[in-house]
Amino acid sequence: MKNTFNAIKVGVVAIISLLLLYFGGSWLKGNLYSGIKLYSVYDNVSGLTEGSTVNLNGYKIGSVTNIDFDTLTNLIVEFSISSDVEIPANSIAKIVSIDLMGTKGVSVLLGDSVVNASSGEILASEIEFSLQEEVNAQILPLKNKAEELIGSIDSVVTVITAVLNKDARSSLNKSLVSLDNTFTTLSSTMVKVDKMVIDNEDNINNILNNFAEVSKGLSESNQEIKNILANFSSISDSLENSNLSSTINKIDNVINKINKSEGSLGKLMNDEDLYKNLLSASKEIDELIADVKKNPERYVNISLIGGSKKKTNKFSKTD
Repeated sequence: MKNTFNAIKVGVVAIISLLLLYFGGSWLKGNLYSGIKLYSVYDNVSGLTEGSTVNLNGYKIGSVTNIDFDTLTNLIVEFSISSDVEIPANSIAKIVSIDLMGTKGVSVLLGDSVVNASSGEILASEIEFSLQEEVNAQILPLKNKAEELIGSIDSVVTVITAVLNKDARSSLNKSLVSLDNTFTTLSSTMVKVDKMVIDNEDNINNILNNFAEVSKGLSESNQEIKNILANFSSISDSLENSNLSSTINKIDNVINKINKSEGSLGKLMNDEDLYKNLLSASKEIDELIADVKKNPERYVNISLIGGSKKKTNKFSKTD
C-alpha cells in the first residue's frame, strides 16, 4: 500500500512538472497571450529570439512567438500583442537593445493612422544599430582621418629628410647666422634710435608743442578762413555777374572798325601810303634833331655885345 502511494505521488509530481514545463515554455514564447498576431519582415533579426519582449514606450505589451524564414534572405517575425492595446496600421516594429547586455526585443513605434492593425497584418520593420555598430559608425570617420593624417606625416617626414641633408643643413645654418646678425644689427639700431630720441627729447617736445600751437591757431582762425573763402566766393560771383560780355563786345567793335579802316587808328593801321609818309616824317625829324645837336649855331645866333641879331634859316640849301 505504501509503495502504491509513493508511486501516485511520483506520478502527480511528474504531471505537474510537465504542465509547468509546457505552460512555462508557452508563457516564454508568448503563446499564452490572448491577443492579436502581427508580423514584420527583416533581413537580419540581430539576435532576436522567440520569447523576446515586445514593448510600447518601455512597457511590455507582448512577446515574439515565432521566427522563420520568409525567403532565402528575409526572416518573418511573429509576435503576439495584447488585444487591449490599439496599434495603428502604419506603426513600425523596431528591433532594439532593451538592456546594457544587448538583449534584443521589439519596440513598437506608433503611427498616426486612424485605422488600427488587425490580427495577421504585417507592420513596417526597422533595426536599431547595436552599441558596436554605433561605435563603429563613430570610429570609422576617425579611422579614415587618422590614416590620412599618417599619410600626410609620412610626406612631411620625407620632405624634412630631403631638406635636412648635408648641403641643406649648411645653407640653413648660414641663413640662421645671417638672421641672427640681422637681429643684432636691428637691436643696435634700436638702441641708437632710443639714444637719439632721449638726446633730442626737448627738441621733439618743442616740435610737438609748436605743432599743437599751430593746430590751435588754425582752429582759432577757422572763422577767419571761412570769411576769406566767403569773400573769395563773393568776388568770384561778382566777376561772373559783371558786364564783362558788354565790354568784350565793345572791344570787338573797335577791332572791326580798325580792320575796316574807320577812324584815324584804322587808317593808320590799313593805309600803307599814310604809314610811309608818317615813317618818312619821323625819319626827317630824327635827322633834324641830330643836326641841331651837331650844329646848333646854324639855328641859334646870339650877339653878346648888343649887336644885331642875324636871322638865319633853319635849313640851308645844302641841307
